[in-house]
Amino acid sequence: MLKCFSKGVILILIALLPLRAQQLVDGIAAIVGQEIILYSDVQQLTVEMLRSSGINPSSMTENDFMSMQNEALRELINMEIILLQAEEDSIVVRERDIQTSLDQQLQQYMDVFGSEEQIEQAFNQPMRKIREFLYDRVKSSLIVQQIQNERFGNISVSRPEVISFYQENQDSIPEIPERVEISHILIIPKPSENKKSQKREELKALRERIVSGEISFAAAAREFSADRPSAENGGELGFSPKGTFVPDFEKTAFSLEEGEVSDIVETQFGLHLIKLVERRGEFINPAHILFEIKKDEADNARTIHMLSTIRDSILAGGDFEDFALRYSEDPDVVTNKGHLGEFPVNTLQIEEFKSVVDTLEEGKISEPFQTSFGFHILKLNGRKPSEEITLETHYNVIENMAAAQKKQEAWNRWLDSLYEKFYVEIKR
Repeated sequence: MLKCFSKGVILILIALLPLRAQQLVDGIAAIVGQEIILYSDVQQLTVEMLRSSGINPSSMTENDFMSMQNEALRELINMEIILLQAEEDSIVVRERDIQTSLDQQLQQYMDVFGSEEQIEQAFNQPMRKIREFLYDRVKSSLIVQQIQNERFGNISVSRPEVISFYQENQDSIPEIPERVEISHILIIPKPSENKKSQKREELKALRERIVSGEISFAAAAREFSADRPSAENGGELGFSPKGTFVPDFEKTAFSLEEGEVSDIVETQFGLHLIKLVERRGEFINPAHILFEIKKDEADNARTIHMLSTIRDSILAGGDFEDFALRYSEDPDVVTNKGHLGEFPVNTLQIEEFKSVVDTLEEGKISEPFQTSFGFHILKLNGRKPSEEITLETHYNVIENMAAAQKKQEAWNRWLDSLYEKFYVEIKR
């Protein structure tokens, strides 16, 4: 059970889509040094690149799709030769930084898909396998960042360079798009106490059967657990370090002796029984049985009524930030007081947010509406129209563009030099 929900409106949307029939069967796509890149790796990255760009693979021509595959292959080769150079340079990243970045990546998946179950369905793998798969990618990304900072972080541009960049690219520099500044209050629907009590009694009775020996924990997990991927393995979640699970689950799991079955533990995913299967140093292999407490329309109606009451109180003179601090279930509310920030309208990737913003006047508060995270009311704090970027009014913006281009050119030259240094063979 991974940590759930973080900042809600800036998302990285990466999902695995069905692959096209004309893709190549698995095999070796390239060799870099002594490392191999498989066609399946290329295909997966291709689909991720398409998905993050909002392109449906089925809408592409064969040539366009193959061109995208070639681009993905080049990215994977680049990564491998960069890692080879990093090994020569003895560049390392701290394990805690990898884990922090990995948690953030998984959190972004949670923001996008809404639940662990949906993430597992998208990847067609249990969470522990997804975490293992992402670990190497996150580690590689951090190494690349470190190299870029060390080798190219100090590159700057002079004023003549900025002016030259602007003159050469003036016609292709896009406008600053329309932007909105928004705040929200989030309330997550919760099942009634009656439903929760009923499920608790059912799980308590199952625990008694397990403890008495009437049924094994593994058999009970296979038959009753709502977490179907782990249920097929007797509820086992695999060996994991601290920081893998949500706090209440993790605290209980690490406190158990091998073979011990916990009392009922409640998390945002439902009610659990946890058994510690095995401990190896700092790693544990817990098993669990999950009873979900499903929400219904009555629970949604209660939440909508609560948000409507909060909205009425704010409109009657209440302070939005005060009500956000008192009621919002956005975990960042303590620091942001409900303020989500300023965003270009066309980057609001939660469609419901964009639809609501389009209908609001500046300073107004929306009626309650639902997203995959729960129910919200949203306040439009301000709206800024699109504007042309000019040297006189946006020098800093143009300076950043010019510096980014200069760094990219230096990076490309350095990368080209690595192709001459390391063995690269592309299979056809």
